[in-house]
Amino acid sequence: MDELEFALEKISGGAFEDFSMDFLRAQGYTVHESGSQGRDGGWDARIELGDREGIAHVSKRKDWRVKLRDDAEKVEKLEEEKGENYDLFVFVTNRHVSGEQELEMEAEIQEDYGWTLIIHHKNNILGEVRQSQPELARRHFDIDLETDHEHLDEIEKLRDERLDEIKNRRGDSDDLDQGPTVVLHIIPNGIFSKGTTNSTEIPEPMVFGDLVRGQSETRGKKVKAFEHQGSGYAIQRNDGLYESATTSIIREGHEGDWWLNGIIQSSGGIGLDAAVVLAVQDTLENLSEMGYSGVAFVSLSLLDAKEVKLHHSTGVRRPFATDPLFGVGQYSTEFATVNIRDEDIIEDVEPMISEVWRQFGQQEGTINIEDGKWSRGSITFNRETLLEEGDT
Repeated sequence: MDELEFALEKISGGAFEDFSMDFLRAQGYTVHESGSQGRDGGWDARIELGDREGIAHVSKRKDWRVKLRDDAEKVEKLEEEKGENYDLFVFVTNRHVSGEQELEMEAEIQEDYGWTLIIHHKNNILGEVRQSQPELARRHFDIDLETDHEHLDEIEKLRDERLDEIKNRRGDSDDLDQGPTVVLHIIPNGIFSKGTTNSTEIPEPMVFGDLVRGQSETRGKKVKAFEHQGSGYAIQRNDGLYESATTSIIREGHEGDWWLNGIIQSSGGIGLDAAVVLAVQDTLENLSEMGYSGVAFVSLSLLDAKEVKLHHSTGVRRPFATDPLFGVGQYSTEFATVNIRDEDIIEDVEPMISEVWRQFGQQEGTINIEDGKWSRGSITFNRETLLEEGDT
């Protein structure tokens, strides 16, 4: 999910209606907004397309088909009250609509009301804005599509430079143990443009996979926290960069094999997926406290991990000898995009986590997240539940 898609998904109702009116105008419609009728007050806009006339409705609701049918009834009543005959019904939604769903609703509206239904949905909107109407992205989302790819390239370059430092155990990682390593980066979108935070006001970061807050210290323009048992660390810089690297979540077996813990264990291990969720939640809270808003990019990397296996079964102590190896020495996921002010981030980071699971040969992805919700056990620390089944 890139920045534009994320912004379209998270947009407020009023802002989406304003965007939709501009979007329809860009598609060639003449738009007369409802004005005194108010938001969702019977009709959102009268529209004309050539010599055809009709009504447009806008909705963010997940149950968009229910909303579309309700709106069609409103349009029919308006048609009767005004003594008018419409031949167009336009519905704008930021939800995904499949081709089959679109055809079914078009046939239903034609049969019930005699109107031509036109649905402008998520994929349709994203394609039109990216290809033909980039000014709508600037005007409504403050996103410059012409420079967006360059900006993402800069963020990726920053991450890769940091990974080179860790791989060679330089700088912040000079005390990190050798061996297979997991690294989490969280980079706010405004890292290159926002003013920096005073170093005395930087919150203490969470070390990836470590629930116990260990020692931390301010070092120049960052706060560095240390794993309480191990050599892992986390840094939070005054420009917003979060980085945490650890070798502790990858264990060496009795036969010299290496395995990455993918599950919550009775012994207290929280596993890769839970470590990601908790570290992202904690870091976003810190970034918000530092004055950041908008989105941040999250990336998970594995270094020196070619011979590592994934421990994903609760029925055995460690992976079987036949389980697939990770297979590559260094790997970084695609960036996940999260909203800094949003506590519900599990659905946003799931594709990134599942990408790692698939690299281990688990084609269905993670077993710990289903339908955007945490589904495998709870994590409680110091009598506080940090993560429980059903969390989003």
